[in-house]
Amino acid sequence: MKIALTLRQDEARSPEMERERAIERDVEACRRNDWEAKTRLIQTFMPLLTSLAKKRSQDTAALNRYIEAGKTGLVNSTRHYKSSVNGKFQVFALNYIEDHMNRLDRPGIFKRLFGRS
Repeated sequence: MKIALTLRQDEARSPEMERERAIERDVEACRRNDWEAKTRLIQTFMPLLTSLAKKRSQDTAALNRYIEAGKTGLVNSTRHYKSSVNGKFQVFALNYIEDHMNRLDRPGIFKRLFGRS
């Protein structure tokens, strides 16, 4: 049995594939400190960031802090991502985004030393 190794033309140009290619281009540009690429990447992931933040809090101020932490995690994930090793960027970045959001919940050194009870 033979398996075709080439994609059909309609599969090669699917909207999902184009979206993934655009994300890959933006990730590479983010490594070169391209601010426009960072902005496009953040805008692409904003629904995910908002959704994850709303699961953690309904308070507007806390929601904004979680979203900002998620943006930081997203941009940091571009530095560590290697497409040949890590697979899809969306899956890889999710770990960094959630880690940065979870850091807001952990008490800092001053809160641990002098914190309120």
